[in-house]
Amino acid sequence: MANPATANEPAAEDVQAAVDGIEKLHGDLLSEKMAYMSRCKIIRKMVADKYDHASDQGISKKLLKMKIKERDLERKIDGITEDLEDDERSEYQMLSEKLGEFADTELGRAALAKADGKGTQTRMGV
Repeated sequence: MANPATANEPAAEDVQAAVDGIEKLHGDLLSEKMAYMSRCKIIRKMVADKYDHASDQGISKKLLKMKIKERDLERKIDGITEDLEDDERSEYQMLSEKLGEFADTELGRAALAKADGKGTQTRMGV
């Protein structure tokens, strides 16, 4: 028979009930993950079928996948500023305008570094 609980120790039945309850919930999580993965598998198959259909229409799968990825990345970039406060958003916009698209290129970064006095000579000495 189990020892009775003391003031500083939980009862054996309480410990067992806690463990059983947590293990049951972990089992429920596993079931949900398996159901989720099963639904995802179906959707991934549908996506593959769409790519195959597009390919049948003469669209390059590789290029279509690149375009889909590009659009997804653009949405992520657009989402970066969604959580900013208005004053942060205006400052972010100001920084973007000052940098311009040119600053996002290798040549632009080199020009900005040179303007800041941090530039180094290129291989061609320019």
